[in-house]
Amino acid sequence: MTQVMHHVILFLSAFSCVFCNTDDIGISVTPSLDAGPINWKQTITITCTWTPGKFKFADILVGAESIFNHPVYADIVNLEDPEARLYFTQDPDVGTAELIIKDITKEDESQYTCSVSRIGPGGSVTLEVLEPPTAGVTGLTATPDFTSVHLTWEAVEGATNYNVAWRAAGTEAWTDVDVAGTEHTFEGLNVASDYEAKATASNPAGIRDGIEPAETTFTTKDNQTCIVDLCSNKTYAYATQHLNCCDSRPPHPVGGLNVHEAAYNATTITLSWELQDNIDENRIITGITAAAVKEGAAEGDPAVVIDPQELGADATSVTFELPGAGDYVFTITTNNDFSAGVETSMTEIHTVKETTDPPTPEPTTPEPTKKPTTEPKKEPTTAAKEEPEVEIDIGDGGETIVCGDTRAIQPLPNTQAILKCTKHDDSAINPADIVWSFQAGDADAVEQTQIIASEIGEVANDNKSSILTIKNVDANSVGTYSCSAGDNSTTCTYTVSVTTTDSTGGVAHFALSGFLSLAILLIALF
Repeated sequence: MTQVMHHVILFLSAFSCVFCNTDDIGISVTPSLDAGPINWKQTITITCTWTPGKFKFADILVGAESIFNHPVYADIVNLEDPEARLYFTQDPDVGTAELIIKDITKEDESQYTCSVSRIGPGGSVTLEVLEPPTAGVTGLTATPDFTSVHLTWEAVEGATNYNVAWRAAGTEAWTDVDVAGTEHTFEGLNVASDYEAKATASNPAGIRDGIEPAETTFTTKDNQTCIVDLCSNKTYAYATQHLNCCDSRPPHPVGGLNVHEAAYNATTITLSWELQDNIDENRIITGITAAAVKEGAAEGDPAVVIDPQELGADATSVTFELPGAGDYVFTITTNNDFSAGVETSMTEIHTVKETTDPPTPEPTTPEPTKKPTTEPKKEPTTAAKEEPEVEIDIGDGGETIVCGDTRAIQPLPNTQAILKCTKHDDSAINPADIVWSFQAGDADAVEQTQIIASEIGEVANDNKSSILTIKNVDANSVGTYSCSAGDNSTTCTYTVSVTTTDSTGGVAHFALSGFLSLAILLIALF
């Protein structure tokens, strides 16, 4: 039937509708309007239904205007093209008609009414269309801290959701989140690092084409310039905040963490480290925590936690008394007001062996008593400083480590003394494995690292020997020096002693004696 005939029948129905029953006409919309407005760019279908009968044809009124006479829709509907944006079709024999609207927009908002000839207009629906915001986000502002950033922006009309995101400068992947408000804080960033941020406004209809997100850049906080006048012209890695020396940031973990096992007491463990990375960058440390945990010996055994030690900000070593042999995890953590939530720990795993007994050293041969009347005349101190260095040659013979004959020397004050421990020609040990210890009187022995740290001496190695240089022979150098390459090697022991000042007021002299102490030999060396 042509559209002209269709309109004639509708015209005539206006005069023949005497007992019209408009309740016989139904109308529905897909998708349903029950969930609220139709999102833009969707395709909707308006369906009319009625009881079929002779000369009953449908029309859809947009407002009060027939779809076939509408100033915008008429030309499109009259194409009768299913691919067009609007398409009207009906089946009078069944009593159904459909109006399909594609890519719906706000311009399609209106009241739509089903009208059937010989019945008249019946059910109607009112379309509301939800479009995305017509503008983008403005006023995006980033306020960075050390490891976080707070983003704020202006509200956008029509927006119910904001997608905000960040990424490290120069990278591709974004980390994003959807929020309803106009602010958000991202955590877990790195200090002193460059980042990018963006924000996009949307609603259930989506994001409008052609609107770009708001973008900004920021750099997380770093320490500022030191006020050195308040630090006595110095900058300390462990400076406390009240000095106002440096604007704080989280400290670096310690560097060079090393575990030193006591020579003959495997349950006394000393750890050492250095703070140079923090010193170089003027990072503040307010304290250091040292912790140790003994792992379970077998599956299911509980771990044993040793009481942690809280150390000073400038500490570079700690000693633990452990409950016995086993596997231990040692953790050293640097702290300040900004270290919470930041990884500032360094961990070392160490296996503690069973305790062994130290070898019994041979007795030291006492020096002969010197008579004042035969004491050679002392040279003035100024001349003594020009004397050559004194080197203790350990000579030939020995087992794993070769020691020299017992001998006495009398170096002048403020000169050097050089001690050597040389590996035997048939021994497979590495000179670098030879370590020194020092004991002053009845005090506890200190390890090689503490000899070096306290500047008593320096240790060097060549292809056969470990060489300890006592840099300045004085009262602080008095004591016993021992070298060994572990429990299975021999031990060389040298004793530095100070002679008393003679009656003429001459300078004090020093004597050095050495003897060989054999440790337990567990393997054949020759």
